[in-house]
This record gives sequence, C-alpha cells and structure tokens, in this order.
Amino acid sequence: MTAEFILISGFLGSGKTTLLKNLLKINKNKRIAVIQNEFAPSGVDGKELQLSNKDFKLVEINNGSVFCVCLLSNFIENLTTLVEQYHPEIIYLEASGMSDPMSICELLNHESIQNKVHYAGAWCVVDALNFDKSAGLVQRAKHQVRVADNIILNKIDLVDETKLDIIIGHIKKINPYAEIELQSFCNVESSSLLKVNSFVNELPEEAQQTEIKTAVYRTTQIISEENLMSFLKALSKVSIRAKGFVRVGVNTFRLCHLTYNNFEIVPLTDYTGSCEIIAFGEKMHIKVLKTLFQEAKELVV
Repeated sequence: MTAEFILISGFLGSGKTTLLKNLLKINKNKRIAVIQNEFAPSGVDGKELQLSNKDFKLVEINNGSVFCVCLLSNFIENLTTLVEQYHPEIIYLEASGMSDPMSICELLNHESIQNKVHYAGAWCVVDALNFDKSAGLVQRAKHQVRVADNIILNKIDLVDETKLDIIIGHIKKINPYAEIELQSFCNVESSSLLKVNSFVNELPEEAQQTEIKTAVYRTTQIISEENLMSFLKALSKVSIRAKGFVRVGVNTFRLCHLTYNNFEIVPLTDYTGSCEIIAFGEKMHIKVLKTLFQEAKELVV
C-alpha cells in the first residue's frame, strides 16, 4: 500500500499544529502518521499533539529543516522506517515555520521511498492577522505560499473584511493557482481540502489507475519567454501537471503552471531563487524534464 504524503507548511504561529489536531480527529478511522520538523533541539508541538490525540504515529526530526542537505539522510531513513513498520494510509509532514519547502518532491523521489509514498500535495496555513508582516520580513513565508496547492487562510475572525480582501489579493498575486479556504482555528471539518490527494481526484478515472511519477529540475540558466512557451508546449505532451519558477532574465522570473494541454505564464515581481520546475506524469523523469528544457532553450524562435 502506498501512503499519501501531504506537506503542511506555514509561517511561525499560523496554526499548523491546530490544523493537525483537527485532521487527526476527522481521520480517526485511518492509520495516520505525523512527521514534525523543528529547527530547535526539541519540539513542543509533538507533545501537544499527543496530549490531544494518541491514536497516531509521531516522528520528530529536530535541529534543522528536513529540506536541508544536512538532514536529508535522516529524513529519508525515518520516512522509510515509518512506512515499512507502521504502514500508514496518510502521512502529514508539518514543516518548521522557518522552512523553505521548495525541495519536497525531490526528497520523495529518493529511490528508497519513491514507490512507498505518493505526494498528494502541499497545504499552507496563512495567518490572516500577520501574513503581511511575515511575508514582508521573511522570503520563506512567500515560498511556502508559492509551493502550496491548497491554502488555509486562518484567523479570519481577527481581521476586518477590508484587510481580508487585501490579504487574499496578496496571496493570489504570489500564487494565483492555489485553492484558498477561509477558516478560524483551522476548523476544516467540512472543508473541501479534506479530499486527500485532490490532485489525483481531478484526473479522469482511467488516469487514476496509472502510476503518476514526479520529477524536479533545477537550473540557474536563463530561457527566453518565447522559448519557455515552446518548453511548456513540449512538456504538455508528457506531463499532466507541472508548475515552477523560471528565469527569463538576469533578475526576471516567471511562474508557470500547466494542466494537461493548458498552461499559463505569470510575471513575478519579488521572487528570489533559482529556476525550479516540478512535473507530474506517467513517464516523467528528471532526464526527460531536463532534455525538454535544454532543447527549448536552444531553439531559434
């Protein structure tokens, strides 16, 4: 049995642990595992979760981010052991509030676990009261939003309608494709976000029976916007879904988003980082993704 793997991110104090408490209550009939990651030597959130609900498996990885090279082997080892010994149906990874979760798909492609877990998407909890402050101070808060498939805009009871509209506009500017759900106390009991693996549920029935593979390609190279269009057209023939950040100038980036034959390129005004593309497909592989990008980059348009 392949475990569904869901990343839960969000800046410090946004409500990630509260969300997990609610998810554990709602999914009480499923075998749930929770991986909690903290920068600190020990985690308080794990103890808090166990006090509220003991019917789940907890793995704590502290002293840094699981997305850093220094903890990569530790994360892979813990995840492999967790799947083989506990056989969970769903795995929630609660990333540290200071983490930059751009590498999650790459981690899950490790040969020791790629056939044991299925990446079911990223959920980001956004603090409606303080997001404008955190996003203004810490670039990682924006990255967490950009990576997300679903966004839970939490603490809406603490802001007025005008500020709420401003925050929603800010989120849509950073990530125009994520589904946004408004919540207080992360009360997702009736939430459409509870559909585990909503990405696969969106596919036609025959496609859901195939094994969807994931590939991540990173580069510092610049590709023209015209050639980027050519790349996405070629990618749509082998990928059912893709998204990423692409450098089209020295300090100019674009956000690209593909679903089957439909794709879009959106300007980014405040992105700092490298080109990173995540693609899903039955025959998807890093070599395929890299080759398509390089071929498109060299085209004379």
